[in-house]
Amino acid sequence: MGLSRCYQESFHDDGVNAWSMARIAPPSDLVGLIHGYSDYRERTAGFATRRELPHAEGVFIVNLGDPISITGGNGEWLTLKAGEAFVAGAHLKPALSHSSGAQAGVHIFLPLATLRLLLGTPMHELADRVVSLDALLGRAARELGSSLQAANGRDHRVLLLDQALRRHLLGVEPLNRQQRHALYLLRTRSDLDISAIAAEIGWSRKHMAERVRDAVGVGPRSFRRLLRFQTLTRLIAREADRPDWAGLAAEAGYYDQSHMIKEFGEFSGLTPTAFLARSLPDGGGLVEA
Repeated sequence: MGLSRCYQESFHDDGVNAWSMARIAPPSDLVGLIHGYSDYRERTAGFATRRELPHAEGVFIVNLGDPISITGGNGEWLTLKAGEAFVAGAHLKPALSHSSGAQAGVHIFLPLATLRLLLGTPMHELADRVVSLDALLGRAARELGSSLQAANGRDHRVLLLDQALRRHLLGVEPLNRQQRHALYLLRTRSDLDISAIAAEIGWSRKHMAERVRDAVGVGPRSFRRLLRFQTLTRLIAREADRPDWAGLAAEAGYYDQSHMIKEFGEFSGLTPTAFLARSLPDGGGLVEA
């Protein structure tokens, strides 16, 4: 395999904080089910806690370094040793990650609907929660963590991840066609009213809300709000030097700048300018004050 699938590598070392990260594209047979992997190593001296903001994707991280602790949006605390993994469902509140200053691991980027297939758990049960993968998958989770710990370098870790995800995802019965179409329209047709989406699918609005909550953990309206907020944070990162706030609000789909600021504060507990001030390079998260 080599590194032919690696589509981004970044390094940072300012004498205080240092990290390296490789983003690896998914194998062809898992495209659409996962977005890819991040293999990372870091050392931080200026901070030990990050604020992780809500977004519309699933979280699946295997710790391969010093112990780390995660506080979910519901305030519950989870500590992971090397070789242990956690998953997180949709969050409407920020989460916090705590470390000794040194971290290593792999992050699997995947849609919430894929996390639903992987775990076999309705995603509303994981809303605003971080959960040990061992608690959900037992032996399979422990075997994955042990094999990644023993792997001979990044290429081997990627191969092991490919194999593990194929075993758990390929051949699993997918979400039904109506659920998939509902999520597609919620992602791509912001011009359509939720009632219109339900009518197109042939469901009542209440039934569609239940099926969306099963697949992604939150109802249609909250899912759309998360998608919009996720779009906004990516746009801000793209234009971090001189952001045009009114233009970014319009591009992300907000009514106006005041609507953007209100919702930004609701999801992050920060203003957009404070978000920029706390942001780490290369998508490294936010320093928690």
